[in-house]
Amino acid sequence: MTGDDFGTQDGPMISVADWRKYLKPGFAAFIELAHRYDVPVMHHTCGAIVELIPDFVDAGLDVLQSLQPEARGMDHDRIKQEFGRDLAFQGGMSVQTALPRGTAAEVRGQVKRLFETMKPGGGFIAGTSHKIQADTPVENVLALIEAYHEFGAYG
Repeated sequence: MTGDDFGTQDGPMISVADWRKYLKPGFAAFIELAHRYDVPVMHHTCGAIVELIPDFVDAGLDVLQSLQPEARGMDHDRIKQEFGRDLAFQGGMSVQTALPRGTAAEVRGQVKRLFETMKPGGGFIAGTSHKIQADTPVENVLALIEAYHEFGAYG
């Protein structure tokens, strides 16, 4: 598990060209080292990083964590369709809107939709887009966990 936030709400923190020039070589080398020992690599990054996903795939990343739904371009349908054959994903449940400000029914509905999108074909690990914050109602956390059990089983 590695982590560096490469994105903001609106796009990568640096240009894609600079990411490729300055960060991708080390990113790829770390993944290659882990793979030499048969260790899969999960990387955490928040933000609008859809433009970097092809480079993550090229570098050999195994699991992308955390799929922040409010960030620009982080459409789960598109990401799963375009990259689901090459990457597994973890996360995707909003800690910015649904969990802190939604109802338990809205949380359940978002979880259901997330699983409908991300589960087909495998390669999805349930989770939130980041840590559950202190302003999240307990009933929404319980709805989240119950919905994971209801909609998340493979098989």
